[in-house]
Amino acid sequence: MKSARNTYLLLCALLPAGFIAQAQVTCTPAQLTFAGVVVGGASAAQQLTVTASSFSGSVVVQPSSQVQVSRTGSSYSQSPLAISANELAGGKPQTVYVRFAPTCGGFSDSAITSSVILLSPSNELLGSIAVTGVVRQEKAAGGMPFKVATLNAEWLGCPSNGPSNESLQMSNVATLIRRLDADVVALQEVTNNPTKSLDTVLKHLGSAWGGHIVPFAQSKCAQSEAIVYRKSRVSLADKPFLMTNAGTYNAWSSGRYPVEFPLNLSAGGYSIPITLINLHAKAYGDAASYERRKVASQGLKALLGSSDYAAKKLIVLGDYNDDVDVSTYNSEPSPYKNFVDDSLSYRFLSSQISEKLSLIDHIMISDELFPFCVDSAQYETGVTKSIPSYNTTTSDHTPVSATFAFGGQERELPVASHYDVRLADGALNLPDYDADNRPLRYAVDSGVVASLKECTLTLFSVGTVRMVAWQSGDASFAPAAKFFYVQVADRSVAPKIAAQPTKREVALGEAVAFTVQATGTNLRYQWKKDGRDVAGATSLLYAIGSAANRHIGYYSCVVSNDMGSAESQAAQLCVNTMCPTTAVRQSEFESRLKIYPNPARQKVWVESAAGHIASLRVYSLSGAVVYEQKNVRASTLAIPTSSWSAGIYVLTLTSDRGEKAVGKILIDD
Repeated sequence: MKSARNTYLLLCALLPAGFIAQAQVTCTPAQLTFAGVVVGGASAAQQLTVTASSFSGSVVVQPSSQVQVSRTGSSYSQSPLAISANELAGGKPQTVYVRFAPTCGGFSDSAITSSVILLSPSNELLGSIAVTGVVRQEKAAGGMPFKVATLNAEWLGCPSNGPSNESLQMSNVATLIRRLDADVVALQEVTNNPTKSLDTVLKHLGSAWGGHIVPFAQSKCAQSEAIVYRKSRVSLADKPFLMTNAGTYNAWSSGRYPVEFPLNLSAGGYSIPITLINLHAKAYGDAASYERRKVASQGLKALLGSSDYAAKKLIVLGDYNDDVDVSTYNSEPSPYKNFVDDSLSYRFLSSQISEKLSLIDHIMISDELFPFCVDSAQYETGVTKSIPSYNTTTSDHTPVSATFAFGGQERELPVASHYDVRLADGALNLPDYDADNRPLRYAVDSGVVASLKECTLTLFSVGTVRMVAWQSGDASFAPAAKFFYVQVADRSVAPKIAAQPTKREVALGEAVAFTVQATGTNLRYQWKKDGRDVAGATSLLYAIGSAANRHIGYYSCVVSNDMGSAESQAAQLCVNTMCPTTAVRQSEFESRLKIYPNPARQKVWVESAAGHIASLRVYSLSGAVVYEQKNVRASTLAIPTSSWSAGIYVLTLTSDRGEKAVGKILIDD
């Protein structure tokens, strides 16, 4: 098995933008690369040179997690070391020895950014060095390896398509599964033929193996999805089913929806729940098929982003019929770019293979599985070469596999999923031990400049730091890991809607999602339907897995924090061309607005009982602006109307929290 590798890069960077002219502290070389280090080990040392010009103070070199430093090259630690002003005087270069010493494992194919920080004695940030290297993973203590694989079996069981010798093909598929040495194999293009192709494969494999197929159509050669698994390691936790709410019928190749297989993996006497999703996307390299794959990917992502899948360990594997770096159609962006770009939530383990060759069979995982992947995906050409005339007798696809390591009973680490801190606080102290007094370790995975020392994260920049809490296992308990986020802000900022939800029109049963974007800090979200809170809809995305008539209505989102709140515009949801027939109030600001007297002649008063009025504008029915006030902050405003012609006018207002309101003014003769 190829060891999992994480690629890190060590770069010197001076901050802030005006720093060079003021401090003139530099570090060279610009790049150091480390490779092949196991967790708990250390790399050979490389040198970092620090030079100061017109700088009178000392420089503190502070390593973060995964890095050790030394002045002599013989004694290394993660403790800060100081380079005195005398040593730096006259621009004399000072050498610091750096070595890569990873303390936290459980990652695969991701750049985990550690750092060396250059500080002044007063803790002013002089520069930062982002550190990465290659971590050679070893089997986690207390854990058990699990291998999954995917194979398009090319019309298995269909005499009119695929390899002509069906009996030989079924025997070869069974041989291939045994030689893959996987615990679960996802199969595509398995036909529900009277020859019972899956049953025949299982007979070749023997009683130690189980399997299940979920037909998507009744025709004998319908290309369905199936799995084969070792009974001693894997069991079905629930009945598998077609994911008909993962997008439209047309997008999923006229009903060939993904299949969800709820599994339990047996590890150390405990059961680890895994949700395996086997998919077979629309084939062919034409524009229409490419667009159908895009729509299918959007539907699947909306579903997987819903609350039903929020905490599940997802493995989404199968024949994607397209690549993930660039599409096989006309070098367009991959139809799965929406997943690729969401790297905090999903990871294609097969992406390294895609960089070298065109690949359409992929394995993707959700972030709940990031810490447990101990190997990148493997392109199993060695196994296929052991079967004579593989491409003509067995399949025109090569299996792709990936390996995970799970331990025994899962443990919830005492770390929140999200921390909000102010830059002025300087540092965030994290828990040292769990409830059973076992020590916790941490690593910085990515984000803005921050320095980690044991359980203290020192903060230097505004932004988001992604981190992982890690706890090694032993013979008595399983290893555990948890990703979490630290949001660093200068100060609390009231929310403001940046992008409104938009009207959606979908077919009955189709997945749909509303999104809102807002600026501010420590934001909270609450979606409303027709002005009433939707239970559990508390994120910036609200997804409906399968639209029904009861979902028709207006959807808005209230974004709030300790500084205030802002409500988005209400967006329509139409199902099967049926749209809401009644209006909905957009916000508390609008609902608590008074316009009087109305009808009027000389003057109209506008009074708000929910926030101050920031601006207003009045339009005639022809669209001309007849009155406007900007940059005001008042709860009551008077509008002179004596010069207006009789008729109806439209009044638009904005509150100081960005909320919108619309009203009508009637002017009498």
